[in-house]
Amino acid sequence: MIHHFVLFLAATMMTFTACQSPTGQRQTEQSDTTRSLDTAAYRTTEYFQTSPYYQSRGDQYDTAYFRASYPTSDDTLFNALIMQSMAVKNRADLEQMGESFLADYDSYVEEAQQPELTHAWFQDIRGRVMLYTPTLLVISKTLIEYTGGAHGNFAELYDNYDLQTGKPLTLSDIVTAERHQEFIALAEARFRQVEGLAPDAPLTDHYFFDEGVFALPDNFAFDKEALAFQYNPYEIKAYAEGVTQFHIPYDQLKDLLTDKAQKFIQDIKVTHP
Repeated sequence: MIHHFVLFLAATMMTFTACQSPTGQRQTEQSDTTRSLDTAAYRTTEYFQTSPYYQSRGDQYDTAYFRASYPTSDDTLFNALIMQSMAVKNRADLEQMGESFLADYDSYVEEAQQPELTHAWFQDIRGRVMLYTPTLLVISKTLIEYTGGAHGNFAELYDNYDLQTGKPLTLSDIVTAERHQEFIALAEARFRQVEGLAPDAPLTDHYFFDEGVFALPDNFAFDKEALAFQYNPYEIKAYAEGVTQFHIPYDQLKDLLTDKAQKFIQDIKVTHP
């Protein structure tokens, strides 16, 4: 049945592919308005793959696809860190990521009782530069995917790279060990302020915090004026409520940060006055 389904739609593939990107890579000019403030120019590269199983939806044809768009430049370290940030589920490269995702879809169609009624999947990964200084590269990776069900999934993940070492930064690199609890208390106060919660309001009813105890997400980023923290859907709230984000301005952190973090902030102020 699958064989006949593919052959029936084969004659229409030229119509479909005429409006789709071919499998592989292409480059476009970066339109980010912050580009002129960065330490190096970059452009956007797109990688695209599709499944061989096309479906008819009236006069339209659809199939599963994997797409990744990300900035590239002439700087070798920049490109290496971008690709490291783009990785999903420890896949080695974009081609392997796409092949793995589409293989799952192909199996889904092949095992379906009525493949012509299956829904096309997609996975779209978009990388962008949030902040770029001589010592710090901050990357945002947005992952949007649909693999059946009532709705798709969404997440935005941040990576902060120390350009002196090429290594990703964790919160322990940012906050001094002896002031960690003080930092958590400050973060919780800021979270409650953004959420409109009283200082003593419980975190058990509306949130998914373990035993109602506030916890920071691992997902943080250096911004131009603050440290940004973001919980993605399902982390502390229901999916329908989307992301939860709050910022702690640098001037509120003062002596809580390590010397390395203070240097990053100084460079941010110089590069992005």
